[in-house]
Formats: sequence, C-alpha cells, structure tokens
Amino acid sequence: MTSVDGFVRDTMLWYFSYLESARFVSAMLNKLSTLLATSLLISFSVCYADNIGKVSVDETVTCSGQTLSLNGAGVRKKLFIKLYVATLYTQTKSSDEQQLLSMNQPLCIRLHITSAKITSEKLVKATREGFDKSTQGNTTVIAEEIESFLTWLNKPIKKGDVFEFSFLPDDKTQTSKNNQLLGEINNKKFASALFGIWLGSNPVQLDLKNELLGN
Repeated sequence: MTSVDGFVRDTMLWYFSYLESARFVSAMLNKLSTLLATSLLISFSVCYADNIGKVSVDETVTCSGQTLSLNGAGVRKKLFIKLYVATLYTQTKSSDEQQLLSMNQPLCIRLHITSAKITSEKLVKATREGFDKSTQGNTTVIAEEIESFLTWLNKPIKKGDVFEFSFLPDDKTQTSKNNQLLGEINNKKFASALFGIWLGSNPVQLDLKNELLGN
C-alpha cells in the first residue's frame, strides 16, 4: 500500500468516524431538547401562580359551599402597577362570556390584592364605574343592590386581602373578604352585572377578561 493509499484510507476512516459522532451528538441534542421542553412544561404548570403575580392559585376551590374548578386567571394592571390577581372558578369550564353571564351555573371570582396602592375609596370608585360599563349605563334597576354591595368594599384594604364573589344556584350572590362573609344579594341581574365587570362586552381590562375565559 502506497503512502497515498494510506492517507486516503485514514481520511475515509476519520470521515466516517466524524459522521457517526455527528449523528450521536445530533441524537443527544434531540433528546436534550425534548427533556428541556418537558421540564419547562412541568415547571410552567407548577409555577403557574408565579407567572400571574406570585399568588397561589388552586385548581379547585370551595366557594360558598360549591366545589368549582379554575376557569382562568390574570392580573389587573394600571399604569404598569399590578393591582390584583383575579381568578375565575366555574362548575363547567367555558370561554363563552354570554353563556357564563346568563348565570346558569355557580361562579366564583376571587380578587387577590397585590398592591398597597389599592384603597377602599379607589376600589369603590372603580367598581361603581365597572357596574356602569357592565350595564351600558343602565344601573337603575339594580341601584339599591349596588349601593349595598359597595358598602361591603368600603372598609380598609391591605395587600394580601382576598375578596370573593360567589354566585349560587339559588340566584344569591355572596361577598366575602378573607373568608369572612360580608353579605349576600338575591338578584340575578345584579349577579350578571357584577361578573360582567370582568367578563362583559366592555370589561375592566380586555386581556384580563381573555385570561379569565381561558383564551
């Protein structure tokens, strides 16, 4: 065998060895990519609450005696300030706002206050404006119920407080703060207007509405 033949042979051996190494590296990279994607997916599921404001969000809750499942969650923001994390729980998961606002199933919205900038005065004002938008300015028929409801919000608020608004099968809407019942209103139109603040055609924040609907 000439020196040229030996060189050609060695070159071919190196080339095929290189191809095998490349295939091995490629296969390992594919496996690592799959493992990384799976890990990220699991991490996202476990840390879902951290992605919406470092608030612990349960998949299922008991609201006013009703066991409900998470429909969606999101952050209410204003001027880059995260005011609260809102969570919507339903008996049957739905992205249809009209179906939900027909109030034909138990619903629950929780507001987890995440900013010290929220005061009772600001919350009452924002909620009153929310009712006006939710009803297209026609609040007359539920004016008395709105005023009663707003008195329950007009108490000192601190970061970490949790408000809960639950609609029950008997058409009652119960309001709680930090697991303490504040009062209830027996009026289906009021309930629809209340939940419409976040889910209606003119919501307080469009991207929050979409997140609550699971979109």
